Amino acid sequence: MKHVEVTKSGSYQYRRRVPKEVAAVITKREFKAKLGDSQKEALVAWPKHHARVEREIAEAKAAIARSARAVSPVASDREAYAEALRRRADLVAAGATEEELAMMGEAMMDSYPQDDWQPVDVPPVEAHAINLLRLGPKKYPAPAATLEDAKRLYLAERAKGDDPAEVVERFEGQIARIIGHVKDALGCDPVLVDLTREDARKVRDHMLDRIKDNGQKISPASVARDMNGLKAVINFAATEMPLPATFQSPFNKLSVGTERGRASDGEKRDPFPPKILRQVRQRIVGHAKRDLGLIWRILEGTGCRLAEVSGLRVEDVETGGEFPHIRVTWHENRRLKTESSRRSVPLVGDALEAAKEALTLPREGNLLLPAYGTPRGADAASAAIMKHVRAVTTDPKHVVHSLRHNMKDNLILAEVSSLDQNLILGHALGGVGDRVYGGSVAKLRMTTRAMKKALGVPLSETDTKPVSEDEDD
Repeated sequence: MKHVEVTKSGSYQYRRRVPKEVAAVITKREFKAKLGDSQKEALVAWPKHHARVEREIAEAKAAIARSARAVSPVASDREAYAEALRRRADLVAAGATEEELAMMGEAMMDSYPQDDWQPVDVPPVEAHAINLLRLGPKKYPAPAATLEDAKRLYLAERAKGDDPAEVVERFEGQIARIIGHVKDALGCDPVLVDLTREDARKVRDHMLDRIKDNGQKISPASVARDMNGLKAVINFAATEMPLPATFQSPFNKLSVGTERGRASDGEKRDPFPPKILRQVRQRIVGHAKRDLGLIWRILEGTGCRLAEVSGLRVEDVETGGEFPHIRVTWHENRRLKTESSRRSVPLVGDALEAAKEALTLPREGNLLLPAYGTPRGADAASAAIMKHVRAVTTDPKHVVHSLRHNMKDNLILAEVSSLDQNLILGHALGGVGDRVYGGSVAKLRMTTRAMKKALGVPLSETDTKPVSEDEDD
């Protein structure tokens, strides 16, 4: 047992020095307590006492961190107020009366230079502390919550999840960029309850007027995504912050609009024409790194999204049995776009051979494609593949995602049912898929049959067997 010693009398006691980094908060020199007169009693008492000490140290570290953030130049006014309120609470807990608190506030105020009987150059935390000590929190309430306060709360709560640090950092950057656009449009960090519909339209128009690095205007679709992020921040604040019950975000139901003649999302990408597809494949398989070529072959033969393939683990790949397949599922290095994205996708033809080859790649962990299995690996793979694509075609509608459109076309031409198409591509089923094919084996049998028809792979005797009752369980 750590931090335990036997006294001269033979009893067991917990004894531990207070860490230097929390000495300003925990003013005693050490933690000391009797655990029992025998080793058995000490073993029973130690876990609870040690946990209490660890908790006290952790709380002290958190208090020091909060205090440091509150006095930093980037602290918000509400963070400074919260720190001042904590300091007042500590004094109250120590037994200070209202009269004594007021006297402390007056003394703090007198310690600063005066101008027209008012202290000057007072740091925000001290300014709030002076007013809280003199007036109390009822007469001196917290500053009104601003959009920056809402952003910080939203990100703090989001960071409590189990996303990898790289994903959290990327998300924080996206939200910070969106909030920055709002501040630029309005010229300030707006108070949430003061936001109006006119402000919302001004922000929307500012976002729509932005120019990309290539000189083109930002698309309404991009603005719509940013507006959705902004609405998420404000609506979260409406639930979690002390805002009036009548508060409603002025950004809700605000139309971004579309440009006349602008293509829909589905029209922005074209399938590769056969000749272009053949040339791109030859270039990637012949000139790119081995694992990049394997990714392309699996994408072409499954219709999966790039991140779904780059994030595969070894245990997600089944190349044996009656129905070889890959399992597209959530894990720490790869998030899924939607719940319907969680599925098993048949491996047939060249995609099956590519998956088998991928299993032979050298690796230290369990990622099928180690070079591209990280949270940002799909971005790296996309950039590398697009260099080869652009060497063959400059059509902006020809991108990696075009392979999904190729697969969609193949499925349609093979007269595959919409249900089986959605099961293969990971589109929403609306519950229909589970009602028709209840079991995973039944789904795999039907989707394998559909995939082989779409890709011109001969059906085996197993493929043509009817779905049994066992498979449909």
